[in-house]
Amino acid sequence: MKTSGLGRFTLGQPLPAQTHAVCVSLPEVADLIGYEEKNPGTLAAMPTGYPRFVRHQMIGQMLADICKHQTGSTCGYLFAREQDCEEVIKRYAPQDGQVQQGNAWTLLQVPKASPENAQISSYFQHTGCGISSRLAEDYLWERGLLESREILAEVGDAQSIVKETISRAHGPDVGPEDLLLASSGANAFHALFQSAVDHAQSRGKTVWIQWGWLYLDTIEAMNLYASTKGQVIEVHQIGNLDLLSSLFEKHGDSIAGVITEFPTNPLLQAGDLEKARGLCDQANALLVIDPTMVSPKNAGITGMADVVVNSLTKYAGWEGDVMMGSLAFPRSSKLGRELFKDTQNKICPPYSRDLTRMAEQIPYYDNFIERVNSQTIEVAEYLQSHPKIKHLHWAYQDKYAKNFEKFAGPNRPGCNLSFEVSGNFEEFYNRLQMLKSPSFGTEFSNCCPYVYLAHYPLIKTEKGREFLNQAGLSPYLLRLSVGLEPVEEILQALEYALQ
Repeated sequence: MKTSGLGRFTLGQPLPAQTHAVCVSLPEVADLIGYEEKNPGTLAAMPTGYPRFVRHQMIGQMLADICKHQTGSTCGYLFAREQDCEEVIKRYAPQDGQVQQGNAWTLLQVPKASPENAQISSYFQHTGCGISSRLAEDYLWERGLLESREILAEVGDAQSIVKETISRAHGPDVGPEDLLLASSGANAFHALFQSAVDHAQSRGKTVWIQWGWLYLDTIEAMNLYASTKGQVIEVHQIGNLDLLSSLFEKHGDSIAGVITEFPTNPLLQAGDLEKARGLCDQANALLVIDPTMVSPKNAGITGMADVVVNSLTKYAGWEGDVMMGSLAFPRSSKLGRELFKDTQNKICPPYSRDLTRMAEQIPYYDNFIERVNSQTIEVAEYLQSHPKIKHLHWAYQDKYAKNFEKFAGPNRPGCNLSFEVSGNFEEFYNRLQMLKSPSFGTEFSNCCPYVYLAHYPLIKTEKGREFLNQAGLSPYLLRLSVGLEPVEEILQALEYALQ
């Protein structure tokens, strides 16, 4: 183990202590609020952050160098693909937008006063179409603007190494040639769903079902594309099979597909996939499943899916300093295979140095998952019996354990547990001596204030809080990613904060 997530971390401290760290510390509730409300003091203390949410300092330096002869009156967006820049211009028609082409990047500059900036920034975040911080590092290095650069090992064919490991995790119905790699999990889903909507529309299918409360960027991508070419129907309670069945009875062959996670983020609820598969087969509808919360190695759901979405930033990138995603197209699914080539044309491939960094880590993927499985079980047993834990959600929670065990078997919960404390949320959060940050699936433990970071605008209004409550989400929900520290030390950190 190289890095521990236990102890005190300052605001903006990256973990690991490396240039391209995915996680950054938000140690107190006041920091969460400052981050979400764009407090200048809070943001000044954060040179980096989760890459799709916070512009990396090296990307900022790259922009400053490209735009050094300009007055600073514009917002710059560095796209990894020219096609995505063109899509933004077509979609939002920013006035006085200027485009500049570079080597492996396309810059769109929009006046700061432009009303389209907020929309473009949101698109940029939710679709993951921006450049890698490692590309920016290379740009600065080649121009003599850095004194040193990250040193990577020689790993041979990095893409093949990554694909072989991830395809094995999906089982015999997926080989390396059946995988697409993307610059992030969000970008993988964005490319897939864009292709799926177009394909469905050509067949007269316009209804998409969001089954369960899903990750923020998945929801946003569905709304972005399906809202203009159909409709999205939300089924927040994944156990409500009567509602799911009634939707298929009502809409029938108009249903294009069902999008779900197994289990869901952050409530770790596992739906009845066999029931969903049967309904989709009757309507000739697509079933897309994302098992990222526990990994496809733990949740053997590939045989149920037409396409499997997975964020490799988690588990595969267990050291916490590389972003990547994958799409698996099982050979047995005709519906899924039809989307392969079109999705391949829409996806942002990983940057070459990100692939190399992932290939350095991924040989330990299987071992890492086995180790966190056993650690998580011990932490779950501790939290289940603690009098100050109000609710605990994990893969084997009573209501959904049967559905999960069908595809995972026993003792394979992944690293995630979500819980609420019965005491004061702010006191617990501030007192917890552990990294508090987005992301999960790293060797270091990490406690994420999930709803604050993913749905802060909903927390601020009574209507928003009621909406969250109907979906079973408390504003004070915490998602714990169990790492590889000695489990007794993880429990000690939790006990100290719960006292």
